[in-house]
Amino acid sequence: MSIEEIIKTGESEIVEFKTTFNKGVIESMVAFANTNGGALYVGVKDNGSIVGVDITKESIQNWINEIKNKTSPTVVPSVNTEEIQNKVIVVFFVPAYPIKPVAFQGKYYKRIANSNHLMTSDEIADEHLKTLKAVGIIIPIHITLLLIWI
Repeated sequence: MSIEEIIKTGESEIVEFKTTFNKGVIESMVAFANTNGGALYVGVKDNGSIVGVDITKESIQNWINEIKNKTSPTVVPSVNTEEIQNKVIVVFFVPAYPIKPVAFQGKYYKRIANSNHLMTSDEIADEHLKTLKAVGIIIPIHITLLLIWI
């Protein structure tokens, strides 16, 4: 599917539009990282109209540094620039992170449908437990008791 087709389809669980780079961009990246990943299009209005962004050689590197400095664990998205209707848009791709949850300035977000939602403390704890189980740090209690008995 082309970028134009994706934009026509609109925002979804894996697609977000922003007119400018701001804290909402980083919130969306964290929400994507905590859910199923996604792509964020900077220079596109919510209704899909292309407004473009003015960027310099340093803009994208400065944005990536800001993202890295304000997320934990660090989010480092893939970035492309595209020209559509003679306007530049910046596309950030964020995979679902294996170590969850990811925070933006101490707050945790997840993606539901086409919007970001602040995670509850229970959701944050569940994501921590899933990560620990996935990397084998948490083992079932009956195995732990068996190891202690031996």
